[in-house]
Amino acid sequence: MNQLLRAEWTRLFSRRVTLVTLVLIAALLAFLTFGFSLTRSNPTAAEYNTATERAASAAAIYDENVALCEDVQSGIRTGPAGIKFPRNCDYGPRPTADSMLDYGFSFSRQWPELFTTAAIVLTVAGFVLGASFVGVEWSSGGMLNLLLWAPRRGAVLGSKLIAACAGTALVAAVYLAVWTGAFVAVAATNDTVSSMGLADWSSLLITGLRVILLTMAGTALGFAIASIGRHTSAALGVGIAYLLVYELGAIIIFGLIGGTDYSEKYRLSSYVSAWLNKSYTFQGTSGYCTETNCVVPQDTFWGSWQQGGLVIAAVVAVVLAGAFASMRRRDTN
Repeated sequence: MNQLLRAEWTRLFSRRVTLVTLVLIAALLAFLTFGFSLTRSNPTAAEYNTATERAASAAAIYDENVALCEDVQSGIRTGPAGIKFPRNCDYGPRPTADSMLDYGFSFSRQWPELFTTAAIVLTVAGFVLGASFVGVEWSSGGMLNLLLWAPRRGAVLGSKLIAACAGTALVAAVYLAVWTGAFVAVAATNDTVSSMGLADWSSLLITGLRVILLTMAGTALGFAIASIGRHTSAALGVGIAYLLVYELGAIIIFGLIGGTDYSEKYRLSSYVSAWLNKSYTFQGTSGYCTETNCVVPQDTFWGSWQQGGLVIAAVVAVVLAGAFASMRRRDTN
C-alpha cells in the first residue's frame, strides 16, 4: 500500500495536466492581485466624513425597511400596496461608512468573496484533476496493467483516491496561503488589514479549511465519476450537464416564473454556499402586498454549514461507493 501511495503521489505531480492546472491557477492569482493593486487608494478625511453621513442616511432607510418587512411578516401591520419584500427580509448588509467609501480594495471587507472565488477555482481544478487522474488510466489500459501487478482492486483505487485528494489538498493549502498573503500585501497600503481582530483571522482560517475540504470533495467526486464511466470525459460530461441542465436550467426556469425557486433545497450549489458562508436560506415564495392584504413569504428553510457539509459528504460518499462497487466489473480482470 505504501509503495502504491508513493507511486501515485509521484505520478500525480508529474502529469502534464497537473502542471498546466497549477500554472493556470497561478496566472489567475497574479492577474487578480495585479487588478486589485490598481484599485487601491487611501481615503481622505473629507471623503471619510462624507461616507459617514451617507451611511447614516442609508442605514436609517435600511432599518425602516427591515422593520416594516418584519412587522408585515409577523402580522403586526399591513404594508403599502405594490411593495415586494425580499426573502427573509434580507436587504443585504447594513450600510456603513466603510461600505460607502469608494477607495477600491479592502481586505477586511472583501476577504470572504475572495475565498469564495478561490473555492470555486480550486474545486473545479480538483474535479478536473481527480477525473483525469483515474480516467486516463482506464482509457489507456494502465489500470488493467496495474491490476495485473497489484490485483487488490480496492487498495489500488483507494491509493489513487488518497493520492489525488491529498495532492489537491496540498495545492489548495499552498495557493490559499499565497492568495491570502498576496491580497494582504495589496491591502497593506490602505490599512484595511489592521482593523481585523483575532475573531476575524480565526474566521478566515476556518473558512480556508472549508475551502480545502471542498476542494478534496470536488476531487473525490470527479475521481469517482470518471472511475465509474471508465473515462475522463464521463466525469466532465456529467459535471457540465449537471451545471447547465440542472443548476443553471432551474435558475432560468424559476426566474421566468418569478417569486419562487423550489429547487434551491435540491441543488448542490445551495449546500456548497451554506458550507462556505456558514448558512443559507431557502424560501419558496416572496412576500408582497396588495390593496387588501399582504402575503408573507412561504416555505422558509434554513440551511446551516453543518447541513451543507453533511449533504456534500453524503453525495461524495454515495458516488465513491458506486466507484468502488464498479471495480468488480469483469473488464478490470
